[in-house]
Amino acid sequence: MLQVSSAEATWLRERAVAGAEATLVAHVDRTIAQAFNVTAKIAGTRPALAPLVIMAPRSGWWQCASEQGSRLACWLEVIRTVRSGEPVRDCFFVALSGHELGLLGMDPYLKRHPDLQRRSGAWIFFGSDIGAPHQPNLIHASDEALERWGVTAMEHEGITVDAKARYDSIARGETRAVQQAGGRFFTVACDSQVFHNPTDRWPESIDVSNLARYARAFANGVLQLARAA
Repeated sequence: MLQVSSAEATWLRERAVAGAEATLVAHVDRTIAQAFNVTAKIAGTRPALAPLVIMAPRSGWWQCASEQGSRLACWLEVIRTVRSGEPVRDCFFVALSGHELGLLGMDPYLKRHPDLQRRSGAWIFFGSDIGAPHQPNLIHASDEALERWGVTAMEHEGITVDAKARYDSIARGETRAVQQAGGRFFTVACDSQVFHNPTDRWPESIDVSNLARYARAFANGVLQLARAA
């Protein structure tokens, strides 16, 4: 993959219109490294019920304050709220590594929990740039019931849904594996002007008050699912 700064967008479009040719010469070194997922489980009082899985990528390029930081903030708030909320269902949490490398962190997680795709009640996936300043959101659910759940959770915090993906459209990121296995899922994400960009940094790329509304919305929404018998 060749990544070019958006600052060069106008020049690149002009070259494309002119049919210009280009030659790319790249020198690449491979470095062996170890990555890891961060996982947790909050046990419910009725473990026979279908569990919930709440996930968010934890790795990315540069600081990615909005891209990854926003969804991790939501993920942590869900953990805090569910932990003190006496859930009846088991709740599994995973912050995934290797997101920008073919979603590599998802494979070992599924191997360690081979039954989750089959028996889980829902997978909640936090997409990128949640609550980014002046940016629309997009939700994608596997079915009408989960879509209605997500819309209601957001509306309780005064968040309007700007766009909805079709139920059968290809799921984002790691959720695609859940979709392919026939699992139920819900995702939320926002647009960004600094996606995969070195300028995705605190504080310019984050609207803290807006992000807090999303975090509260889904913390309370997941707790509702976790308490449903």
